[in-house]
Amino acid sequence: MSNGVSNTLASHGHESDVASQDSHPQWFRQALAKPGLSNFVQIDGVRIHYLSWNMEQTEKPALLFIHGFRAHAHWWDFIAPFFTEQYRVLAMDFSGMGDSEHRASYDVDTFANEIIGLIEALGLAPITAVGHSYGGSRLLRACAERPDLFRHAVVVDSYVLFQGEPGPSLPKKLLGTRTYPDYASARTRYRLMPEQPFAHDFLVAHIAHHAMRELEGGWRWKFDPDMPTTGYREPDGEAVLARIDTPVDYICGERSAVVDAKRALRTVQALRTVRGPIMIPDGQHHLMLDQPIALITTLRALLADTRQPNQSQSTQTPRKAQ
Repeated sequence: MSNGVSNTLASHGHESDVASQDSHPQWFRQALAKPGLSNFVQIDGVRIHYLSWNMEQTEKPALLFIHGFRAHAHWWDFIAPFFTEQYRVLAMDFSGMGDSEHRASYDVDTFANEIIGLIEALGLAPITAVGHSYGGSRLLRACAERPDLFRHAVVVDSYVLFQGEPGPSLPKKLLGTRTYPDYASARTRYRLMPEQPFAHDFLVAHIAHHAMRELEGGWRWKFDPDMPTTGYREPDGEAVLARIDTPVDYICGERSAVVDAKRALRTVQALRTVRGPIMIPDGQHHLMLDQPIALITTLRALLADTRQPNQSQSTQTPRKAQ
């Protein structure tokens, strides 16, 4: 795996129109007052973008946030700053998403390798990582492939495909090639995938702002429209779970359209060292958009262990769902 770290570290200057409005809650304005820095690292021939908040505090262990399918690192802008007291915090963009470069082709191994490549390139192991949705599934595969790199994994409402199941029903290709004449026109077309009955408007506005870029002739979505939706599917999910030795916490939304209680239970029962399923009451799939404070609080509780990575965890009793 060929990796190289860019020397360019510049503020992403992303404070969008939604961040400056006094009508938004104090916790949100407080988080965005501490923007991350935009960085790039070369992984397998492609520039991968990531945000970092306090990487100079090398005495702290690292915490990596990983976004879902066709999302981006800025989904964590209003979550990540709440963890800088205990951790050096990062959030990455997968290739073909956010501000990372596009690839000629993608598969489940591609994105797991990008997680591994980022950790290795920056010398962050052993790391704690939090992955949402598709990012959580890729995190699980990375843990199975390289357990030496991970101290702790937290998976948030991630769908695991078990043997014999048809998998989620998705179109073979999603639209995303249109160029819009102005930002407002593009913004009105932004949709969550999957859609959900409730999400805070100011949070959706923030992630939508970072989902598009201005080009000559108008505005377009940042994600690669040629990325197949079949990337959702983990053909050997049960086998992947069986290989994981990393301690895993599994969080899900009580009203998630992606992970129901039965699937959540089956997922944790296939893991060796696990806490969960931890249900966030009334939570949807995109928990950071409808239950951000509950998600932050839950993550803080799960990540409260302040021991250094090389300290023994033998006194920790794994909790398995019954």
